[in-house]
Amino acid sequence: MMILQGRRVINPSFMKKIALNKTVLFSFLLIPLHSGLFSYGNTCIYAEWEYDAPVLLAGKDDIILFKKDIIISSDDLKNNKKETALSNEHVKGKNNKLNIGIIEEYLKEGKNYEVRNYLSEIFLNKKIPEKQNEIKELLDELNRELIFSSKPSEDAVMYAVQAGDTLTRIAKQFNTNYELIMRINKKSDARLNIGENLKILKGKTKVLVSKNEFTLTVLMDDHYVKQYRIGTGKNDKTPEGVFEVKNKMANPTWYSPQGGVYPYGDENNILGTRWIGFKEKENLVGFGIHGTTLPETIGTASSDGCVRMKNEDVEEMYDFVTSDTEIVIQK
Repeated sequence: MMILQGRRVINPSFMKKIALNKTVLFSFLLIPLHSGLFSYGNTCIYAEWEYDAPVLLAGKDDIILFKKDIIISSDDLKNNKKETALSNEHVKGKNNKLNIGIIEEYLKEGKNYEVRNYLSEIFLNKKIPEKQNEIKELLDELNRELIFSSKPSEDAVMYAVQAGDTLTRIAKQFNTNYELIMRINKKSDARLNIGENLKILKGKTKVLVSKNEFTLTVLMDDHYVKQYRIGTGKNDKTPEGVFEVKNKMANPTWYSPQGGVYPYGDENNILGTRWIGFKEKENLVGFGIHGTTLPETIGTASSDGCVRMKNEDVEEMYDFVTSDTEIVIQK
């Protein structure tokens, strides 16, 4: 069954056919009773109503779909079938291989967002394990424009700066960080001009950490944004579970478990340029994600339990993280 406008399409009771130009439109008598099945030739038509707004679906190319004052043409139906075919073939990994031809066709049509979302699901669910690196390269290439450029995309809204605006105020309005707005729009300082267009990413951020794979993946509305290499705790000290953000600090001071206090820049401060602290849980205090002064330890289990990243990586990831970002750490 297909889903149309968020409703499941089921069987109607009474329908009549009305000719409309070169297409065929079906309407039916609304009744508050049980539904039935209507057949026209070899076509079975299914419908549902909610209050007084019918939804109609037919499987023939010359049929259009009708919902109150919304009409979806047969061309849209074909496009929907096409996207479904892409979804079935790639997301399910039907033949355990990527159909590059279909992907290229979608890219030629400018459907970068749709391709990114399909590939994202394949990648995150490891549906084609032997193609993970290839898929990641495609995702990173797509997101260079969709996410990390100032060009408009379905992942963002374009905001025109108004009198009295500041980056902090705009960031609060859209539940994001002013640093991310600056990064995406390639701004070197916080000055704004009235009428200036800013790209504002609008999705909810989530962070996935894989201890076994030494990776940290940033998601936005559950779609892949970027993946980074990390270091984890020696002797399996990095805790697993779902964590909330307690605080964020740039150029953090390190409070050593042994009692030492080392400000940013001190040679004994191992936190690097950023700190994202986790809210405490029972027996879990002082954990977080941070940069490092020991980049050679990335890809190893060598910390006291925190997740460490290269400084340039943690600085980029830090800009995506907000107070309501969920951090999931798993094996």
